Amino acid sequence: MILLQSPSRFLLQVLLNRVQNIDKGVELDCHSVEFDDVRYHIQVATRYPQFMQLSMSLPTPPPETVFFGGLPFGAIEAVKATYGLIAQILDPPKDGYNLTMKLNFAKLPLDEDEQYDLLIKVASLREVVLGAPLRVVLKHLASRTVAPDIDQLVALVHRPKESFFLVPEDDKVTVVFPMRFKDSVDTVLATSFLQEFVEARRSASLNNAPPCFWSPSPPPELEGAPSQALSANAGFFTFVISARHVEGRKLDRTVWSLLTFHAYVSYHVKGSRLKCISRAPKEGKKSGKHAKGRHQKTGKTTDLRASRTRAPTQFRSLVGRKVESIVFTSVEWSSAFIILKTNRYQFQGPDKIITKQVIMDIISYQSLQDKSQDAFAA
Repeated sequence: MILLQSPSRFLLQVLLNRVQNIDKGVELDCHSVEFDDVRYHIQVATRYPQFMQLSMSLPTPPPETVFFGGLPFGAIEAVKATYGLIAQILDPPKDGYNLTMKLNFAKLPLDEDEQYDLLIKVASLREVVLGAPLRVVLKHLASRTVAPDIDQLVALVHRPKESFFLVPEDDKVTVVFPMRFKDSVDTVLATSFLQEFVEARRSASLNNAPPCFWSPSPPPELEGAPSQALSANAGFFTFVISARHVEGRKLDRTVWSLLTFHAYVSYHVKGSRLKCISRAPKEGKKSGKHAKGRHQKTGKTTDLRASRTRAPTQFRSLVGRKVESIVFTSVEWSSAFIILKTNRYQFQGPDKIITKQVIMDIISYQSLQDKSQDAFAA
């Protein structure tokens, strides 16, 4: 399992190259997209090599979120506190962007370690801006208070036209993610992944991690949320954050992990899907001999290695269908069938070889049962 890193690698590399070659008058004009929703525009003029103009475009906010001057609440204060004299916020920002900063490299610290740490923070602009309101709420949780003038249900943008929700209290903050996926296969895999994520949290080694829950319908905490925000084809995932999860350095890790939770799930869903596609053909190459099975009624011998190769196409047509059972009518599949219950796959069939070696290999079910490393474990 992977944990996504806060600094943009592309942005950090550009910053380091610019600082190392600040005496060279090289014009720079480049664009970058992060997580398919945040856009950067970097500009350096030949006449002023010590300055860099950095513009940032945020995901389009849904109606339930509140922006001030095109930014989440607390973002301006967070930028000023994080970057100090090195960054000047330009008002208005560049057309098509939510924030434009003018970076002055002449004001970087002389110490190389301090300089690098500050450039890391600049490359983490996404976390600073989008994570600002979440950080405000969690900082108050650390002191066991609730931020003043804040709603009982707070909607924060994290994807284009999508939000997640906070329910702040003095002893905990409940965070609810409506999980949405455009592809039906991704939806099924994500549902299984999230349910296994909850199971993994129950292990003794993750007792310090926040409690988490998955439900197919909106939890009670979302009562009063607009109806358009409650459409989620992969269910709703809930974290309960307490004060011990945001103490000291844990605050930064918790903010980033929550902010990128959907991207974290999506990454592993795509990885599981890729494994499903790539694994089946390899299985048939492990042995020079054909694995064979005999059909119960016809007695016809079937090449199971060939059936593995054909299986993904057959299976993809079945994903997402909510029926009691699906019967495979082709010769090599007639003795195996899948029963779907609450989107959890269970496998049955008289021939154990077909059931385990073929079907489970194809959808890589075992990979979905691997224990997740909780991002918030102490």
